[in-house]
Amino acid sequence: MTVALAIARAVQFASLMVIFGGGAYLLLLRRKLHLSPRAAAPRTMFVIAAVAAFLSAICWLCLASGQISGDWRAAFDLPIVERVVHGTHFGSVFAVRIVGLVLLLAASIGMRACRTETLVVLSAFLLGSLGLTSHAAASADIPAGYIRAANDAVHLLAAGFWIGGLVVLAALIPEHLDAPAELVAPLRLFSLWGTYMVAALVLTGLLNAISILGLSPPRLSAYRNVLGMKVVLAFAMIGLAIVNRLRIAPVLTHEEAAPHRLGQSVTAELVLGIMVIGAAGLLGLLPPE
Repeated sequence: MTVALAIARAVQFASLMVIFGGGAYLLLLRRKLHLSPRAAAPRTMFVIAAVAAFLSAICWLCLASGQISGDWRAAFDLPIVERVVHGTHFGSVFAVRIVGLVLLLAASIGMRACRTETLVVLSAFLLGSLGLTSHAAASADIPAGYIRAANDAVHLLAAGFWIGGLVVLAALIPEHLDAPAELVAPLRLFSLWGTYMVAALVLTGLLNAISILGLSPPRLSAYRNVLGMKVVLAFAMIGLAIVNRLRIAPVLTHEEAAPHRLGQSVTAELVLGIMVIGAAGLLGLLPPE
């Protein structure tokens, strides 16, 4: 059941990141470059992600209820789940989030009537609100707990832009294999904003780690091991992003293989991103020390 809970957490993170980051990057493409991918692709992507976000939140709440009750068999016992919703901080936060996820699902299904901005704002709220249930938020009393939750929210939103933007960029590349020059501006735009997001990720991640672990000398623990793996994977993603910006982007227009190399690099970056999200899903279930 612990594995199932970690997967539910990871799916929740990933699905909301796809909607927030993908929507934010789409808005940048439209406003800065007057460019849009095929109309059906973003809508399908957002609907699938919204469904995954809603279902994973339900699973997360139920499985966490079983964990809190001390009996995994109670995970889908409605009175136990209701007790957690009404009697714990985690449950009350998730009750509000599930209402928001219903609205997000409705907005994604009716995307023709709802603007992309609506999806971005809703998903930003839902993704950022996960900071209220983090280790950082739980490691201090009010108001410090809320300050740490806000830091965690910024961390999640920065990661969300990076992951979701990569998904949209991966969808753009096949559309322009025969006209690679048209990929230069979108790639530069993503690299520019991605630089800001990486800076925010590194800073908030460092502050988050200090708030949870303090400045004590490193020692082996399951939490620290998973955190270390997450950091290594994240820096591998940064390395690929640097290659895209400095090695592939400059030759997109005059090297035939460059667009394919870009597609492979973005795919590899996404795979690493999924692994980072998986590590984040597990981290929340491990005691910090």
